[in-house]
Amino acid sequence: MENFYPVIAYFLGSIPFGLILSHLFGDGKIMEKGSRNIGATNAMRTQGKVIGVSTFLLDFSKGFVACFFLKTESESLNLLILAAPVIGHMFSIWLKFRGGKGIATYFGVLAALNPLVCFGTVLVWRVMFFITKTSAAAGLLSVTSSLVIFNHARISLCLDFVNHMYVLMALVVLIFIKHHENIKRFIKNEQQT
Repeated sequence: MENFYPVIAYFLGSIPFGLILSHLFGDGKIMEKGSRNIGATNAMRTQGKVIGVSTFLLDFSKGFVACFFLKTESESLNLLILAAPVIGHMFSIWLKFRGGKGIATYFGVLAALNPLVCFGTVLVWRVMFFITKTSAAAGLLSVTSSLVIFNHARISLCLDFVNHMYVLMALVVLIFIKHHENIKRFIKNEQQT
């Protein structure tokens, strides 16, 4: 059964809470407005604060629940479980492999891995958002900082630190790829989505 945990984690990550909440409590058109993204930022922008915050909390929970409750004795399975909910959120099977940009779910994964690393990363997000007033910039800077924070916390973390770092680095690269349109706008000094 444990061999299926990464698949379960992927399917959990694939649940498009932003879209579901938009249909239940909003106008149902989250994928037609703003960045056309199902994540918390677009939910906040197009569906209102309550749906936006709820989307963030639920997307965060996907990462946390998958990594915290599906932990196994196998290090290789745990590494797959670590990546699966973020990949599921970004490439949801329910949305023809479209999805969000992964930051909230990544934060949830960090919280399951080590709450202090998550706290530090979210703190960086808040500071960067206060400075830049841009969720995308704050998100990219915070996930990058998570690697530095994780590195400094390695003594109190997992024994297989290097493999965990590789997985987190791969997820950060995916998050950057998902933000490619925003990165182009940064370069052109245009408004972010």
